[in-house]
Amino acid sequence: MKKVHDAAINIDILKKLKLPPISQLGFIVQSIDESSRFYGSLFNIKKWYMTQMVESEYRFRGTAIDMSIDIAVGYSGKMQVELIQVRGNDNNVYYEYLGREGFGFHHFGVVVGNLEKYKERMVKAGIQPLQEGTLKYGGGGGTRFAYMDTMASSGCIVELIETKAFGINFGMPQWLVSLGRITGDTASIKV
Repeated sequence: MKKVHDAAINIDILKKLKLPPISQLGFIVQSIDESSRFYGSLFNIKKWYMTQMVESEYRFRGTAIDMSIDIAVGYSGKMQVELIQVRGNDNNVYYEYLGREGFGFHHFGVVVGNLEKYKERMVKAGIQPLQEGTLKYGGGGGTRFAYMDTMASSGCIVELIETKAFGINFGMPQWLVSLGRITGDTASIKV
């Protein structure tokens, strides 16, 4: 029988992490255009927003990597659905678990007010960062993220997400993403 949970991660310690509720489902896709139609129909998402990144940096297992991604987000109720299309470097968290031609569910995301604080708590609980990065958008907004290695314990990754607009951490509500069309942080995708 396959081991379901890593014994090194104590359940009582996990409870003490006090992670915020899940607010995002992340999927790796081969085509944002095609996938936005599919997931839009599946999850009843009426509008998609493409992030307008002007700068990004990534570290995979602590080493800087050169990689290019496109991100689109939509909302199913209050749940954000993220589509990630990857190009370039094979050495990244997206290809490690799904393979270069892979696609499908990748992570659960939680929005945090202080990424470093939550990352430190998770490391103390025995959960290491897989990939971290910083994304800067056209209108001045930005996101810092850390994919934490919960694969052996749960079969998926937990992403810590800290997004700021105008220097303030608002989280990722749909109204803010929609406002990003005015500031240049997002563009609408026709479905």
